[in-house]
Amino acid sequence: MTDLYRTEFPRPDFKREDWMCLNGEWEFQFDWEGSWSAEDGLHKNYDSIIQVPFCYQSELSGIGNEKDCHVVWYRKKIQVEKADRTILMKFGAVDYQASVWVNGMLTGLHEGGHTSFSIDVTEALKDGENTIVVKAEDYQNKDKPRGKQTWTGEKFGCWYTSCTGIWQSVWLEFVPKVYLNQIKITPDLKSLTAVCELFVSSYDITECVVIPHMTIDGQDYDFGKQQVICRNGYGKAVIAFPDFDLRRDKVYWKPEHPNLIDVNVTVQSHYGEDKVDTYFGMRSISIDKGKILLNQEEYFQRLVLDQGYWKDSLLTPPSEEAIIEDIKLIKEMGFNGVRKHQKIEDPIFYYHADKMGLLVWGELPSSYEYNDNMVKRSIKEMIEFVERDFNHPCIVTWVPLNESWGVRDIQENIMQQNYAEMMTYLLKSIDNTRLVSSNDGWEQVDSTDICALHDYIYTPDSLGKYDNMHDILNGAVESRMIFAGGHEYQGQPIILSEYGGIAFDNGNDEAWGYLSKVKSEDEFLKRLGLVTEEIIRCRKFSGFCYTQLTDVMQEENGLLTIERKPKVSMKKLKDLIGMKFYEYNL
Repeated sequence: MTDLYRTEFPRPDFKREDWMCLNGEWEFQFDWEGSWSAEDGLHKNYDSIIQVPFCYQSELSGIGNEKDCHVVWYRKKIQVEKADRTILMKFGAVDYQASVWVNGMLTGLHEGGHTSFSIDVTEALKDGENTIVVKAEDYQNKDKPRGKQTWTGEKFGCWYTSCTGIWQSVWLEFVPKVYLNQIKITPDLKSLTAVCELFVSSYDITECVVIPHMTIDGQDYDFGKQQVICRNGYGKAVIAFPDFDLRRDKVYWKPEHPNLIDVNVTVQSHYGEDKVDTYFGMRSISIDKGKILLNQEEYFQRLVLDQGYWKDSLLTPPSEEAIIEDIKLIKEMGFNGVRKHQKIEDPIFYYHADKMGLLVWGELPSSYEYNDNMVKRSIKEMIEFVERDFNHPCIVTWVPLNESWGVRDIQENIMQQNYAEMMTYLLKSIDNTRLVSSNDGWEQVDSTDICALHDYIYTPDSLGKYDNMHDILNGAVESRMIFAGGHEYQGQPIILSEYGGIAFDNGNDEAWGYLSKVKSEDEFLKRLGLVTEEIIRCRKFSGFCYTQLTDVMQEENGLLTIERKPKVSMKKLKDLIGMKFYEYNL
């Protein structure tokens, strides 16, 4: 294999200049019996070569074997000059449990298949050639966040091929001994300020410099240099913006005006300077009188559900360009947002959603068996998700649960209801800048910020279904109750967060969509148009989410094929999805 994929810096929202990409060819070994030891991983011969960051089940990995193997090994030799600096090895995601050795020394462990982690490998490295070994374990247990990965060994329904091992970028970053671990920036539009929290690697008193700046209509604005003293690894400053003599849409972030404020952070110590470039957006999302407000103004969300799969690379975007093209297509079809379904996406997706202006719902991949392991694992991944992606203004909603997956008895089971409430309040305790849809679809708890309904039987034959919303909210949309037992509607904004799923009849009986298939573009547009127009016209909803962006394997109900080819006229689709809202919003 000679092609090298994914060579861009993996975290453009937390960027350092001194780094090394470790994507590309790695040695690879299936451990079918789970019998290899760390010594074997270091010294034995490997059977295959894999292209990282693609999982072995994908074609772009160079292997393309969909058979489940619970333990796999990776090995790569690299050249490094230590040069009296700290060296961090970073992984975008390894599904599910990773063990990492450098030159035979165990340097780190991580559990969680969808979140990033960092390991200080300085002590294990030497000048010259070094050997990295990664063991990935991914069993088919259902009491961990799996998302859309099958646990049966076969694709079925709306569950797809498994993803095992490294499936996001791997890289090194070179930093001084004292360096920045995390920056969390919380905007406050009412006071025109932002709280900047810094988390550094040292518990000694450390000085940091924070410089926020942005460009408005070609003019550069600096918002002052802040000297921040960090004690015990933590410090904070307040960025105060002048009351600009201009329209606030020049400063605020929204899809129509995705303004971003760049922030340069320098950690200063006698070990040297650690410089990180990041950014944030002045954006608020809130609720008032049953309506969702973006930057304190009512905003109707027109979302499309996206599972984030590609034909040849599965969960891993094949390139940065592929991410950009998806966002362009979404906006070209008239949507102003996307619900990333059952997937924590590549950080570069959120970066381009920030830059290009696209609302995003961030959703935790579901587990499918409720027990103590499931509770602990979902909490861990949810916290890591929020911590990594907090600064992205595009993310406006967290979804910890979907359709009672993993909490099948939540209608009457108090423990499972408590779990849904706990996840909701956990999110609110670490992030007060976003909304939470507690159990998207049905059987919700009343602490949810959004009343999210899933309705695939809403068709032109049932357009009056929501005329009496009171009865719906006290009952069911399809067959499941909207609120769990003992919980009731509290005036939340209502979003039809899944509907549609219309498939074309292309002669493939194994492919499916919701309800009957359509035979022509006109039939498709009529069925979609009448329902979508009613959702907008009735003024009972704060938004909708159409299922779905692309076909995925046996589920062929996408607006695009898996190759991203449109099935219907993009212009006609935009007229339905985008323009009709403004007609009824006069």
